[in-house]
Amino acid sequence: MTGLNTAKCAALGGVGIFLCFVSPIFAACGDFVEESLEQPICKGGFGTFLPAFNDYGEANWPSGLKIFLYLLGLLWTFSGIGVVTDVFMEAIEVITSKEKQINLKDGRTVAVQVWNPTIANLSLMALGSSAPEIILSIIEVISGDFFAGALGPSTIVGSASFNLLVIIAVCIVAIPKGETRRIDQYGVFIITAFFSVFAYVWLIVILIGSSPNVVEVWEGIVTLLFFPVLLIVSYLSDKGYFSYGRAKKSDDLENQRYEHDKGISDVEAEEIIRTLARAPTLSMEDKVNLALTKRMRADTISMAQHRINATRKLVGSAPVLPDYGRAKVQEALLMDNFFEKHAHVLESKNFIGLESVQYSIGEADGYVEIKLIRTGDLSVPASVNYHTEGDTATMGLDFEETKGVAKFEPGQKEAVIPVKIIDDDEIEDDETFHFIISEPSPSYEIIPKRNKAVVTIIDDDHPGMFSFEHATRKCAENIGTVFIPVIRTGGHKGHVTVKYHTESGTAMEGHDFEGTQGEIEFEHGEMERVIAINIIDDATYEKQEYFTVCLDKSDGVFLGETTRCKVIIIDNDNVKTLTDKITYRLNLNLHKFKVGGSDWKSQFVDAFTWPNEELGRAAVVMHIINIPWKVLAACIPPTVISSAHRILFSFLGGWLTFVMSLAATGLVTAIVGDLASLMGCAMGLEDAVTAVTFVALGTSVPDTFASRSAAIASETADSAIINVTGSNSVNVFLGIGLSWSIAAIYWLIVGRTDKWVERVPTCLSDKYSDAVFWVPSGDLSFSVIIFSICCAIAISTLIARRSFLGAELGGRFTIPTAVLFVGLWVMYVVLSSLSSSGFISM
Repeated sequence: MTGLNTAKCAALGGVGIFLCFVSPIFAACGDFVEESLEQPICKGGFGTFLPAFNDYGEANWPSGLKIFLYLLGLLWTFSGIGVVTDVFMEAIEVITSKEKQINLKDGRTVAVQVWNPTIANLSLMALGSSAPEIILSIIEVISGDFFAGALGPSTIVGSASFNLLVIIAVCIVAIPKGETRRIDQYGVFIITAFFSVFAYVWLIVILIGSSPNVVEVWEGIVTLLFFPVLLIVSYLSDKGYFSYGRAKKSDDLENQRYEHDKGISDVEAEEIIRTLARAPTLSMEDKVNLALTKRMRADTISMAQHRINATRKLVGSAPVLPDYGRAKVQEALLMDNFFEKHAHVLESKNFIGLESVQYSIGEADGYVEIKLIRTGDLSVPASVNYHTEGDTATMGLDFEETKGVAKFEPGQKEAVIPVKIIDDDEIEDDETFHFIISEPSPSYEIIPKRNKAVVTIIDDDHPGMFSFEHATRKCAENIGTVFIPVIRTGGHKGHVTVKYHTESGTAMEGHDFEGTQGEIEFEHGEMERVIAINIIDDATYEKQEYFTVCLDKSDGVFLGETTRCKVIIIDNDNVKTLTDKITYRLNLNLHKFKVGGSDWKSQFVDAFTWPNEELGRAAVVMHIINIPWKVLAACIPPTVISSAHRILFSFLGGWLTFVMSLAATGLVTAIVGDLASLMGCAMGLEDAVTAVTFVALGTSVPDTFASRSAAIASETADSAIINVTGSNSVNVFLGIGLSWSIAAIYWLIVGRTDKWVERVPTCLSDKYSDAVFWVPSGDLSFSVIIFSICCAIAISTLIARRSFLGAELGGRFTIPTAVLFVGLWVMYVVLSSLSSSGFISM
């Protein structure tokens, strides 16, 4: 075994000096594989499934070609892991979201979760997130004749470093300015953070301490048993048995109810519905997105759903969650409360900005008034330049050029700038122009993204076209009266009368609704009227029924495309949640947000369904590339069983999907392992280097997007951070604990073989009378030590941010913290790669 020479120590700075000091202490026989006796995989050797073309001279192909093909294959199989793991996560979501009914002492019945959320997150959820790394480690040991390999353990450590350092760095900077995210279950965080460090320190102990370069059976079993210990301690913390945990009485069933069952009051629901229904700046898809964010409270969304959503976006499939980031922008369009929301930040600094970034004005209204607001020290005068720019509206024809300097006197907080709108008699589309502020007083700054307002001029020289707002409308049977909006677009000039009538469908006039015909009158400037139709509520249960409302042609009335509205009457029992209310009132299509399929047919349909145009061309390309993986995933039994299959599968719930998707994940992971070894071999890299770079990154990309989404959507940092610290522990306890236990038990049972004697160093063979599981500790222990140091620094930084800045994510010093974390990750990758390449060693 060799140590670090003086030159290398100096080159590596403080870390190198530390390693120079400790490396002689751990010197032992069998630290490294001196020379492999097997043929390299890219030069005629074999993996689990690959290479596939050795009989056709694959080993002799040009290195550049092999690297290119193996890299493409590796990227493609990373997508495959994401797609198949999605099904795995769907099964976990179905299993862990089950409820049971509990009768309280006061006679009430409440629904509680069967699975404790903390246990669910640290067991099945963490297993789902870490499944590729865990399976890769097990496959490598079994396919390698129960000898230790470098790819599996190094991928686990490399993935852990990426998760802790890069993913949390991304989450820190992803939080919108002025917002923070603080860990709520701090006790669980402290426990998982401790175990995430302890797990890797334990690896050092068994690799270079208790039995150097040998993993004995008891060491593997103890490593595995730390997993239930983690679960038990975290559960006790969640139940409030530790002072830093959240106090929660175990018999308080009321507090164990699903958070999403807290619901929203009817008053709030109706207010949301009215707001969305009359939001001309939002498209129907925007209304769907915003409505769902109101219903699907972010902190009730599991990490499994975030993971599924992230992967589906990457492979060109429809999302299962609304876009919470986009919803913030959409809500701002409805009610611009920017200054109220960020008052605590703005009041401490001298800023000038536009009160609103969007205005609408009728062509005949004369002027639009743009309001400017300043914050900070109001005792001094201030000023800011402003000017207008044309967009689709032409300066001088549609509005007057306006420019100048807005001045604020001492004590003045607001300034109003009028812009004249020119009214003409031409029939034209609605047009827009921009109002821009710039060059504030030296002591002031422009508020980011509050320097430009879009002003829409609504043309009023045309009587307009009349149509229904929606082609279909849903309502509850007990609604009493349903209101069907008729909208006027393309102008609002003059008084117009529009005729209408109703037609029976499966819903019958006089039995299900009161038939009617008549007229609605639009006064000059009026843009929307409603047709009121009474719905008859009978006492019998009925499936949904429908009737039609029609607009009639008449002289002087221009009708739009939607002249018939199908009104669907839903039985009362089907209209319960806010989502349903919004769906039935606004006709929103929420089907695309479901998780899992109800039968194999729907899964295959989903696999071949073309992405929506809104997802862009990239989604189409990714969809085509991933069709084979989607077909493989569609072959796995569905998580939600339809009535046709319920008799056969109902008792299995999501467990059948869980097992089959785990097997499919193992299949794809085996291919990933072969491709990673092939590419590393073709590039002249050791398996350990390939593992901490390409493989670790590839398996962690979906987790990165999922954690970022969870951080933005949630009000706390729990989902983003505790999932990382928890899964890093699970990686070691299950991934390494299982594979090393299997190998250690195998050699205990099988005993010394000719192959074992041939591969194990003589010093170990002489030391042990029976066969043992040899694990060369050199490169792996070096990598683990470096990661443990980085891990301790990162967790200490998070604790310090909470203590001094009030929150782990967002707030102040986000960029410096993120740079520190990414820098630690780069240092880990570089040092681990140098060690594996032989430049430094222990």
